[in-house]
Amino acid sequence: MKTIRVLLLAALLLVFAMQLFPVRAQSCGPNPSNYYVASMNGNIDPGSADFMATTVSNAEAQCAGHIVFVLTTNGGDGASMENMISSIANYQQWNNRTDAFITLVAPQGSYAFSAGSYIAEASNKIYMTPGTTIGSATPIVSGIPTGEENSTLRKDISAFSSYMQTLTDNNHRNSTATGLMVTLGVSYPAVQAQRLHVVDGILNQTTVAGALSEIGVPAGTPVNTPSFRSTLISVLSDPNVSSLLFLVGVFAILADLYHPTVILSIVGVVVVATALFGLGVFGAAPLAVILMVIGAGFMFLEVKTQHGLSAVVGVVIFVVGFFLVFQLPPAAAQSGPGPTLPGALFSGIPDITYGLLVGLGAAIVVGSLYLRSIREAMRRRPKVNDPANLIGRDGTMQSDLKAGGKGVALIASEQWSVLSSDELKRGDSVRVKAVSGNELVVEKVAK
Repeated sequence: MKTIRVLLLAALLLVFAMQLFPVRAQSCGPNPSNYYVASMNGNIDPGSADFMATTVSNAEAQCAGHIVFVLTTNGGDGASMENMISSIANYQQWNNRTDAFITLVAPQGSYAFSAGSYIAEASNKIYMTPGTTIGSATPIVSGIPTGEENSTLRKDISAFSSYMQTLTDNNHRNSTATGLMVTLGVSYPAVQAQRLHVVDGILNQTTVAGALSEIGVPAGTPVNTPSFRSTLISVLSDPNVSSLLFLVGVFAILADLYHPTVILSIVGVVVVATALFGLGVFGAAPLAVILMVIGAGFMFLEVKTQHGLSAVVGVVIFVVGFFLVFQLPPAAAQSGPGPTLPGALFSGIPDITYGLLVGLGAAIVVGSLYLRSIREAMRRRPKVNDPANLIGRDGTMQSDLKAGGKGVALIASEQWSVLSSDELKRGDSVRVKAVSGNELVVEKVAK
């Protein structure tokens, strides 16, 4: 049985390792008849960047002459977008074909907005299905100094506009029209995008399967979606999720300090570590993370101070750090070759996060006070097996006892080791008059 458990554990670890590490490219050249298809429907974030890097690595390992990237997105963060474009450039350099990387905006009703439009324009070919849209690529730039909003925003939009136009020119499309997607936030439906040569064509099919067939992808070619690893990175890189996880982990550890179970502490440490990993992947500003950690420190200080003030101060400092995650420029991202662009974000703080943040913060303050009251009440409660509770109680000797010696007496339905200066016989009635360590001092009671 033990051997089977070890083998099962080894198998699970192997599967997990395969999820964590993408396939290495084997030594081969691109085969024009091989297609690698990947599909992503979601925001552009570090998990998406990981998925794109894995897609390119797997495609090269399979000697694929084409990657077809089926895309539907509202956009995302600029650093992840640049990393995805860098992965595309690496594949294009390895492949060196004019149709190596193809972005497909499908099925009907799909869209490639904001950061998604940059990724599309970095592709060798862009195809859209009827009823799809591309554009609206004006960035939301973070970290603008007070008083410089207008001038800095103009510079940043100009930088992204030049970047977009460079991507478009490299693939021989209409850079004037794509520039308007950045400067004016213009979006183009499929028909207009084809007419202005923002994309390379509209397919007749409205479904993904039909569109892939029309492009030339052989029937039965698998459509790859984000792995567990990429999905986990996407979830953890959401600063809303990571920040709230951090607070939940702190609360778990704090609760365990008041009522030790070890399990809660372990869970809390794991959750806090996971949250810090997510904030690191997101590229949160170090100052914001430091403030969140300091806030947690004040919450733990409540265990010593026990008046509620430390918990309140800790929650306030944590909340300030949380908001700075969205206000300060992200830490420098590891981008590939290309222009250095200002940090751009396409995500904000949803209303539900405000509610959860307030609720968890209040729970920590109220919970710490409540747990303290419970601990104090338990401290004042008399001990059930405290020998001092037996002083004044009568009992019966269960053995003989010489003066100054030890014997056994039945007191309060339990047998106790007793001491006495009297000489006692089995069956004598005795009364507890004091406690000496874990033994009772008794005296003979006259009948």
